[in-house]
Amino acid sequence: MRVIYGLGLTLIFAVAFSSCFEAPTFPVTPEIEFDKIAFIDVSNPSSADTLALTINFKDGDGDLGLDESETDPPFHDKTYFLLNGTPVYFPEGVPVANPKGELISYKTKREATTNDTLPGFVTPYNCSNWDVIKDNTTQQVTDTLYFQLNPNHYNIFVDFYVKRNDGSGLYDKYDWIREFIFPNCQVTGFDGRFPILSKDLTQKAAQEGKIRYSMKSVAFNIFFSIKTLKLKIMIQDRALHKSNTIETVPFSLH
Repeated sequence: MRVIYGLGLTLIFAVAFSSCFEAPTFPVTPEIEFDKIAFIDVSNPSSADTLALTINFKDGDGDLGLDESETDPPFHDKTYFLLNGTPVYFPEGVPVANPKGELISYKTKREATTNDTLPGFVTPYNCSNWDVIKDNTTQQVTDTLYFQLNPNHYNIFVDFYVKRNDGSGLYDKYDWIREFIFPNCQVTGFDGRFPILSKDLTQKAAQEGKIRYSMKSVAFNIFFSIKTLKLKIMIQDRALHKSNTIETVPFSLH
């Protein structure tokens, strides 16, 4: 199985402070710190194992979290472009067609005679910048459209680092996009969303608590086995303020 991941439920414990008593003062930019990491092996090759990350957070105005239904800017997934360069987006994701040829496509690149800056349909760009559009009935390719990923689609960002086995003590970032090549693309790894924490986003109340972020895969053991890993994590609030970046302790799956 080449596509290895799916995100599990994100469990949150949060405390919001009202004006009924003297609330703590936190910056409006979220702050996080590492709590713990745990690997849950279900011992069944056909079932997903879980890597459960727990972090502590503080936020001065309580604007943390994204609902899965939020697909309008600035939280859309991908940005496409008209021939004149105007950015456009599709709330449902990939456009189903480009009948009028109004969107930049690979045909645009082929026919360009000057100043062609579009990447080729090669690794890694055939995953990170090109969408192959197929007819729903025949599955025949009807177009190949250019896009740019929107980093603000997610609010938690997780990078995997693997320790070298040369005794140097150094770690290398695991590059999902180069490990999973077209057509089995895996562009964003385990970046994802945790849900809205506040019952009323208009209150702008300080919050602190824990986020438990569950990452699921049937192939954790296949890819990382007895290797030593560590994760780097950052979160982002609804105003697009980025938190500090933290690291887990080094760990292995067994």
